[in-house]
Amino acid sequence: MLRSLNGRAVLEAIDEAGPVTTTDLAGRIPLSRPTVAAAVGLLLERGVITEVGPATGRKGPAPAQYRVNADCAFAIGVDVGHRRIRAAVADVTGHIRGRAETEQHGERGAEAFVGQILDMCVDLAGQVGRELGEITQVVAGLPAAVGPDGRQLSYTTGLPDAGRGLGEALGRAIPVPLVLENDVNLAALAERTHGLGTETDDFVLVSLGVGLGLGLVVDGKVRRGATGVAGEAGYLPSDRMIAPVGQRRDPVQEHLGARHISAEARRLGLPGDGSPLTVFELARAGDPGALEIVDDTARSVAYVVACVVPLIDPALIVLGGAIGANGDLLLEPVARHLADFSTFRPTVVTSGLGQDAVLTGATTMSAKLAREAAFAAATTPVPQAEPSALS
Repeated sequence: MLRSLNGRAVLEAIDEAGPVTTTDLAGRIPLSRPTVAAAVGLLLERGVITEVGPATGRKGPAPAQYRVNADCAFAIGVDVGHRRIRAAVADVTGHIRGRAETEQHGERGAEAFVGQILDMCVDLAGQVGRELGEITQVVAGLPAAVGPDGRQLSYTTGLPDAGRGLGEALGRAIPVPLVLENDVNLAALAERTHGLGTETDDFVLVSLGVGLGLGLVVDGKVRRGATGVAGEAGYLPSDRMIAPVGQRRDPVQEHLGARHISAEARRLGLPGDGSPLTVFELARAGDPGALEIVDDTARSVAYVVACVVPLIDPALIVLGGAIGANGDLLLEPVARHLADFSTFRPTVVTSGLGQDAVLTGATTMSAKLAREAAFAAATTPVPQAEPSALS
């Protein structure tokens, strides 16, 4: 056990400081040089670190340097969108080593959908010279709330068969550890580790695309809630109708998002295909109808922000998603409408992660889990055989 603890301490130090020599390691952690050297030997034997050549510029013989072996474990991240599936394979350091992308064929049913993801994972494993069974971890982001069991899906717009049994089917098909996570939560994780949330422990990602979702980061952690539905802000009651007694108000998602924008574009007779991309381009060109839709969208975003801010008091609101990323058009009207809805004035900014946000979050989480699994395996004591009764 002591050798295991020493090995883990040395491995963590190499991961943080590498390339590094045994002498330098002994100066970083409270272990003797012989103990460090023994741990390095074990870690080399188990393939979790590698020698990268001698340290130069020192007096005397040049000592060997060591760093984590990037190929000791691989992880796959998957971003399941409403229209496309994008995936990437990363090594244990988080470096992306391969990518894949295809159309999402959920309309063909759950079996075909699961087969798509499985085929992509097999392809990505092959890109790094591995069989899928040799991949350490897979994390998939889905447009759904994931229950506490990690398999039960709800609020599954865009998934085949309304997501029934889909989590379990993916778990059976993928022959390695699999984590399913809400896509916006993964985008929030990406924002926390690689984006505008790196400097604050409390922020909200407002992701607006086909639908609306919030990634809630409180005290530096993504909050999922008791049943996994934290952040499903599209189901907030709309402020645009007063429902009769006994009738539920429309959810706010009826008045924002891609479908609503397209419907409004048709109602106003805007030129083009009515897609959000076209509408926002028309707005940039000064089209009055398109500018009206942009302002309408900003109003709904501001309403959602006004509902959330008093509850968790975030330092930052980050607009993301395919529609929310249009900060040049949305930031000013969101701030203006927020002033009408609320006395709170959080800073509102636009994410710079673009369409890679969910995939970045998925690969970041997957690589972190793969790293932990590889490090634990490399520093776990090997059970000693019991002595024979005849010996």
